[in-house]
Formats: sequence, C-alpha cells, structure tokens
Amino acid sequence: MAQLIDVTLRDGGYVNGFDFSLETAKHIVSGLQKAGVDWIEIGYRNGPAKGTAGLGMTAATDDDYISALREFAPLARLVVMLHPHNIQGEDLQSLKQLGVSLVRVCIRQDRLKEGLDTIRECKRAGLFTSANFVRITYFTSREIKQMTRRAEAAGADIVYFADSNGHLVPEQVKSIATVLKSALTIPVGFHAHNNLSLGLANTMAALESGVDWIDSSLRGMGRSGGNLATEVYAAYIERCFGTAGFKLVEMMDAAEFVQDEILVSEQYMTPMTRDILFGLMNFSTDLKQPIMDASLEHNVYWKQLAYGLGNYPPNLITSEDIAFTASQIRKNNLELQHL
Repeated sequence: MAQLIDVTLRDGGYVNGFDFSLETAKHIVSGLQKAGVDWIEIGYRNGPAKGTAGLGMTAATDDDYISALREFAPLARLVVMLHPHNIQGEDLQSLKQLGVSLVRVCIRQDRLKEGLDTIRECKRAGLFTSANFVRITYFTSREIKQMTRRAEAAGADIVYFADSNGHLVPEQVKSIATVLKSALTIPVGFHAHNNLSLGLANTMAALESGVDWIDSSLRGMGRSGGNLATEVYAAYIERCFGTAGFKLVEMMDAAEFVQDEILVSEQYMTPMTRDILFGLMNFSTDLKQPIMDASLEHNVYWKQLAYGLGNYPPNLITSEDIAFTASQIRKNNLELQHL
C-alpha cells in the first residue's frame, strides 16, 4: 500500500489562517499516530508562497514548534513543506537537526531553476526530499516528463504531482501517473483536491497506476475545494481491500476533533460552488480576488464573469483580461435589458 501523508496542519491552514494552537497541533498529531498514519505534515517553513504575514503558527513552523512536537511525539515522522524563495541555508540545517523526516519543495514551472537549486541544497543538508510540482494541469505531458526528470537528477527522493486546481478526472490522473512512472526511477506521489468531488476517485486512479505516495487531510480540510479526506480514504481501503494498518475508530475520533474544534458548523466535505466552478475552469485560487474585485467594479455576477473567462488559457489570465471580460458582460447585459 502507498505511503500516506496527512496534511491537515499544512494544507488545512488555508481554511483557518494556519491558526492552530500548539495544543491543537499536538492533539491532531496524537490522533493521527493512534490511527496508524506514519507521515504527518505540520506546516510550511517560513510561510506559504506569500510569507507569514497575518498567519498563524503552522505557516511559520519555527524551531520551537517543531521541537515541541518532536518532544511530544518522538516516533512521528514529521513533514515540512517549503517554498524556495522563503528559505535560507540555515533553515535547512535546523530542519535536519530537529529531526524532520521529510521536506517537500514546491516547484513552479516559472521558478524551476530556483526549485531545483533548493532540492540540491536540501540533499547537501542530508534531508529526505520531495519535489512537489504544483498546478500540474498547466503542464503538457512533455513538460511534466522533462521537469520531473530534472528534479530526479537534482537529487529528489520523491516526485509529487498536485492537482492544485481540482480540475483532473481519473483518466487524466492515470495518464500523468503513467508518464511519471515510466520516466522516473524514484517513487511518485499524488496530491488531490476535491473541487469536483473526485478526490477519492482520482487518488484510486493514481494508486491503480502505481503511485507510491498520496496525501489526505482530516475532514478534507484544505485549500479551495479541500483534499481527499483521511478518514474516507482509510474507510474505503478497509471496505475494498481489508485493513491497511489504520485504526478506524481512532481515525474517526481525530476527524471529529477537527470538525468540532476547528471547522465547527462548516460541512467541509462538500465543496463550495466557487470551488466547483474554479475546478471546472482549471482556475487557480489566485484568480479569486481579481474576479471578485472586477465583479464589483463592473457590476456583473461573479459566476458569469468566471465562466466568461473560459476562452482564455487558465494559467495566462491577466487582470486586463478579467477587466475586459467584465466590461463586455456588462455591455451585453445592458443591451439585453433594452431589447
């Protein structure tokens, strides 16, 4: 069975501003350990892409936080994600000294060299390292093959592909996984998002294609439409294949803790309509605010605006494109009112 990384404390931070208390983090780590989850991602080092401003503890993942979790759960395999532009050499040395079991380097196509250089630095520091390619739906098969081979050559121990926009369907997952498994000699991982409620289906397609690592989070807590839910994955595996080393009662307890103490009344397993539409259109969440701003400025319905942007390549949409499309929708709406 594939290795499982729970990402509640990292990807789940996009839901609550990374505002987990230390006691909450300990409770989640303890619950996951009891449930049989070996790899636990505890946050970003020095922030997600835009840094730590205004964000909570797991956006920074500083030495004190890591030390506290390591002391609390000495057998847990702690995982930390990082963006290359936020990291200095001393950060990598600290992560190694503090006993972090795996670091995951976010790799973007427009910052590929920076990402590959960071992988090399991680390996020089003696760190077990994953190259995590985000927004995989913006790459061609040829680009995927070329970039991931370069990551392997740079020393990556694992290559992950992330459906960051929640746009993939199972056949596409199989196609990408097959390309990677044939192109690489190192393990391959898959990170699903649930915008179209395909997190489990896509993950199973990845596993059927030989993927070695997968991600999930308690209650599916995560960015945009959320992730594959850890407890759903564990229950499905037991339903179809028998036990895989997970303890379902303890897993459900951990999921209920997240639901009751962090999400409260939100039914996070059901993606919001915005997440569904963004998944359909292959839009990054970076487009959310520009679309909402243009919707207000031009007095057009944001859903109509988002759908109207479908003629543009999703990874190349500019603020000018959004403003122009909004103005055209506004003009058409006014003309229809006068018919």
